[in-house]
Amino acid sequence: VMAVGMIVEPTQAEAILAAGQADAIAIARAVLDDPNWGHHARVVLGEDEALPVQYQRAQKGDWPGYAMAR
Repeated sequence: VMAVGMIVEPTQAEAILAAGQADAIAIARAVLDDPNWGHHARVVLGEDEALPVQYQRAQKGDWPGYAMAR
């Protein structure tokens, strides 16, 4: 079962999964608003803030998108 619609906060998505109300969460508008929603959700939920491995070699100023990925 997938939950979809009006799920905009990471804590809301986590609560739905933890309560067993769904097996998966579909995020649409929130990702359109913030393409890095998954990374930002990870930080909000208390996980490590490290960037994905493929971005770790980039330094501030190397590419314009660096600031948006943080």
